[in-house]
Amino acid sequence: MALQDSNDVNEEKVIDLMVEQKEIIDCIDNIRKQLRGQGLEWNRFRGNAISNIVAHYLQQHLPESVKVAKLAWIEGCPTEFDLLVVDKGATPFDFTDAYPKENVRLTIEVKGSGVFYRRADVKKRLSGFFEKWKLETGKPSVYLSIWEAKAHVQEVRDALGDDRSFILEIEGEDMTWREWERFLKEVNTIIQSSTKPA
Repeated sequence: MALQDSNDVNEEKVIDLMVEQKEIIDCIDNIRKQLRGQGLEWNRFRGNAISNIVAHYLQQHLPESVKVAKLAWIEGCPTEFDLLVVDKGATPFDFTDAYPKENVRLTIEVKGSGVFYRRADVKKRLSGFFEKWKLETGKPSVYLSIWEAKAHVQEVRDALGDDRSFILEIEGEDMTWREWERFLKEVNTIIQSSTKPA
């Protein structure tokens, strides 16, 4: 079999990641449809399912030296994080889902339906949370929204920056082109920059 041109390989990878992005969106849409009309008490369950879906797909693209921890804490911080990327051998403290700070590489805030703040409050509240988490944990955080209201997209990006905010689909538009790929690249860049010397 002849070697493929590197442009062909890159195009195939882009297509594969776009297919994966669509699968993630479709899986989450199915969860939403199943729970539609069930009431607010199902929000936490839906959030858990969304985090599990993202973790499943994300883990496939991470180095073997790390793993994804779901709905977990970091030592010394009262916040429950949707996802943490931690060292592969990391274990939480006894009887908890709290990981030692030195084993955590980054936190990931996952939103199925984006932020629900008033438009005028998005930037202040979102950047405030991320700054607070950085102070409490010393770890970088990224924001992954499966779907975001068109009115909030710019505020989210202004609050966190393009390198820390990722939106797979925007209200009334098609999927955001190559956003899952962009997210994966940034997560892996953060992991590489936080790798401890051997």
